[in-house]
Amino acid sequence: MENHKLNNIHNHPNIYSVSEYINEKFYFATLTPGIREPEPTANIYFFTIDDELIYNNFYNDFGPLNIGCLYKYCWKVNKILHNIANRRKQIVHYTVQHEEKKANATYLVACYAILYLKKTPKEAYRPLVEGNNHILKPFQDASVGVSNYNIRLQDCLNALQKAISLGFFNFDDFNLSEYEKYEKLQYGDLNWIVPQKFIAFVGPNTKPQSAYHPPEHYYNYFIRNNVVAIVRLNDKETYDSNRFIKIGIQHYDMFMPDGSDPSRKILNQFLYLAEITDGPIAVHCRAGLGRTGSLISAYLIKHYKMTAREAIAWMRICRPGSVIGHQQSWLESVQKELWQAGQQYRMKNYGNNDIVMRHKYGIYSIVQKLEKKYNMISLKDNSPRNKGKKYTDASV
Repeated sequence: MENHKLNNIHNHPNIYSVSEYINEKFYFATLTPGIREPEPTANIYFFTIDDELIYNNFYNDFGPLNIGCLYKYCWKVNKILHNIANRRKQIVHYTVQHEEKKANATYLVACYAILYLKKTPKEAYRPLVEGNNHILKPFQDASVGVSNYNIRLQDCLNALQKAISLGFFNFDDFNLSEYEKYEKLQYGDLNWIVPQKFIAFVGPNTKPQSAYHPPEHYYNYFIRNNVVAIVRLNDKETYDSNRFIKIGIQHYDMFMPDGSDPSRKILNQFLYLAEITDGPIAVHCRAGLGRTGSLISAYLIKHYKMTAREAIAWMRICRPGSVIGHQQSWLESVQKELWQAGQQYRMKNYGNNDIVMRHKYGIYSIVQKLEKKYNMISLKDNSPRNKGKKYTDASV
C-alpha cells in the first residue's frame, strides 16, 4: 500500500499540491511544508530548479526569471521528457514552500506549456489554481523596500504569448551564449528588447573610478549589430556624445531626472525618433532600467498593442529590474492614449489600424547573423575585382 502511494504522484506523501500538464506524464508539484525534497520512487522522476536557476535581485524584486533561464529550463524539460530511460515514468517538477521560489517555478512551467505544449496563457495558468493550493505571490518591482508596484504571473504569460506571435524570439534560433555574455556588466550590461529595434543598456561613463564602461567598449557590438542611434536619458556629464558620433552612430539627448516619469515632450520625441529611424536604437539612462524601460515599454504599447503590464513583463523577462515604482502606474495611465495613437499611426502609414509588424528573426537570432555573413561574402565574391576568379577550397 505504501509503495503504491509512493508510485502515484497524486498520493505521494511529500506532495502538498499537484498540477498536471501532460496527461499522466508531466506534472508540477509543491512539496509539503518542511520537506526539502521528495522521497524517491522507481516510477517517478523528480527534478527541481529552485537552486539552479536564480534571480539576481536588485532590492526586494525576485522575478520573473530572465529569458536565458527560461531557455535553459525548456531545454532541461525537453531533455528529461525525451530521455528513453524516463519513458514509463511520471515526470515531476517540484518546488518547496517558499513564496518567491514557487513564483518563479510556476512561471517557468506555465511558460513551457505555452512554448512547447501550445497552451494559451489561460490554459497554462489554469492547472496551477484549479483544485490546488498554489498561492502565487506577484512579482515585485525593483524599488527600494516594500513596493505596491507588481506584475502577476498572468501578465508574464500574456506577454510571452504576444512576444511569440510577434516574432520577438524563437528558441529554435536563440543564442543563449550571447544573451548571457552581454547581460554581464563586464561585457556591457545590455539586452535586446525588440529585434533589430531596441537595445537597453547601462549608461556609458568616462568619469574616473566609474564601474561603467566608456563608449569605446560598445563600438564592436554596436557596429556588428548595425546600431544607428543612441538615446541618452541621463545627464551629459557622463561622456562626450562625439565618441559615438565619430563612428557613424547618431546620438540624441532626452534628459529625464532619475526615477521620474517621461514628460509629454520626451515621450513624443522618443516615439517620433523611433518611428523615423530605420535600424536598431540603443537606449540608456544611468542603469538602463527605469527611464529606459518606461520609454521602450511605451513604444511596445503603441506599436504592438501590448497592455502596460504586458510591456513591463516583457521588458523584465529580457532585462530584469526594468520599469521602477510609479513608472509602472504612469504606463498604465497612458496605455489607452498610446493604443489610440498606434491605431492612428497604422491607419496613416499602412491603411489598416489593425496591422502589426511581425519580425522574421527574433532577438539573439543565430540564423540572421549567418545570413548576414553569407550575404557579405556573396557581395565580396561578386565585386568587380573578384568576377571570374576561381576559388579553391583553400582560398575559401
